[in-house]
Amino acid sequence: MRSIILVSFLSLGLPTSLAFACEGEHAAGSHCDMPAASAKAPIPAGSTAANLKVEGMTCGMCVGKVQTALMAVPGVTVANVDVTTGVAEVGYDASKTNVDALVAAVNGTNHFKASKL
Repeated sequence: MRSIILVSFLSLGLPTSLAFACEGEHAAGSHCDMPAASAKAPIPAGSTAANLKVEGMTCGMCVGKVQTALMAVPGVTVANVDVTTGVAEVGYDASKTNVDALVAAVNGTNHFKASKL
């Protein structure tokens, strides 16, 4: 059985939606295919940008988990995550957070290992 999960990131301030296709036991969300489409959101003017290397991502579901973890950090305005390169580009307010907090948020998922590039 094949199911499609549509995740909208509009509620997170990201102007994009991702579609994930899952099969069989993975339909519960433990693993998904690559996202059908994603748009890179620009880093807002006045934001500080940081690039993180994220190890352990294999699919679109991983991208969503990393984006969700990063967007939950107070002060983060944008989180562009690329499963192909293993890089997360993050825009944030430096008066509210820092790179160490971004790395900790990703590492706190217990699924991925992040480090500053």
